[in-house]
Amino acid sequence: MEESEINPDIQEKVESLADNAREQDINNADKKNTELNFKNDSVFKRVLENGFDGITTNPNYKLLALLIILLINLSLFFLVGNLGKSFLKNSGLLG
Repeated sequence: MEESEINPDIQEKVESLADNAREQDINNADKKNTELNFKNDSVFKRVLENGFDGITTNPNYKLLALLIILLINLSLFFLVGNLGKSFLKNSGLLG
């Protein structure tokens, strides 16, 4: 059988398979490009674009940072309170 006598249905199937393969190659190339862009996104760029809150999307890290900030604030509150209390005692205003 010659090439000119190929069944048109079979030829359409072959062409559609070739088109699907081309589309898959294009999709794979797009996925690779997005992965490369994601890998090239550095912490410095994320800080510049999103600020310090945009560094992570993990809520556990955000809660940990909040806990640390609150503990530091509490420690400073007690430190300033004790300094003020000792100042008032030394000045004779507090019994």
